[in-house]
Amino acid sequence: MKAAMLVLPTLLALAALSPRGLTQSNGKVKAYIDTLPRQALSAAETADLVLMRQEEKLARDVYTVLYGYWKLPAFDNIAQSEQAHMDLTKFLLDRYALPDPNPSDAIGVFRDAQFTQLFQALVLFGIQSQDHALVVGAFIEDLDIADLDGALQRSDNRDLDVLYQNLQLGSRNHLRSFYSLLTKRQLYYPGIVLPTSRILAIALSAHEMGAVDENGLPL
Repeated sequence: MKAAMLVLPTLLALAALSPRGLTQSNGKVKAYIDTLPRQALSAAETADLVLMRQEEKLARDVYTVLYGYWKLPAFDNIAQSEQAHMDLTKFLLDRYALPDPNPSDAIGVFRDAQFTQLFQALVLFGIQSQDHALVVGAFIEDLDIADLDGALQRSDNRDLDVLYQNLQLGSRNHLRSFYSLLTKRQLYYPGIVLPTSRILAIALSAHEMGAVDENGLPL
């Protein structure tokens, strides 16, 4: 989220899976996590898990609003995927008896002011045009992947790693979708948080299917 605050001025200067498939994938991930031991959480691991619960809600809420404005199917489909990611993150919070940082499921309502501010800024940018909205989508997934990189580096808990690997797989697929829609409009997303080389490596590779384990290998 610190990264988001730093790159937001740059963003503002810029002029899918079926519900059934998501449910099956989440069920497979939860069943696998249930076989793993609970390990003590460090302060950093706790903070990352709390942040990701809010960040997945940010993505869902922004995409829900932008779908309402533009009726682009990608926003509706990916918002459903983000809801599945929210549910999976809540599963880990419950596993460690941690309180949910989201005070409400209402759109745009967050505990932390930085998420409220980012939500408002992204929506204001995204309602300017469909092109702006797709840039917002690419930025959110860019940010999510970068934050998940950090969370994976700080975690030594297998169950957290399973969560983050699956969230990141989803974010890579979402980035591919937004990048493809932008290129069809002859627009280019160079990356704001991640380097351009990483964005291209993800965007130009094939969509990934199914659930993965703590090492990113298929379950």
